[in-house]
Amino acid sequence: MKPTNKAPAIDALLSGIFGKDRTSTISEGKCVSCDSTDNNASSFRDDISKKEYSISGMCQSCQDDVFGVADDEPEENFDRDGWDDEAALGSAGFGMDETYF
Repeated sequence: MKPTNKAPAIDALLSGIFGKDRTSTISEGKCVSCDSTDNNASSFRDDISKKEYSISGMCQSCQDDVFGVADDEPEENFDRDGWDDEAALGSAGFGMDETYF
């Protein structure tokens, strides 16, 4: 797949964040986040996910972790890490049954 063009400063910023060059990582079919190597057109859920890979270099799994999964996708894919929104919000001081003014 072909990486999208970005301003050199943006590519430098992304390289600093991920510790690797986004354009060469995408060109090699790898993920900038988890280093998976199975990133070809058929490994993405839809055209939007393919486009996101060309922008960010994140594989489908990493995209799901960052952006979540659409409502029509199986719930087990969305919650594969056991994330509990109520517990997370409650532990952050945002009780689910409280009102803040």
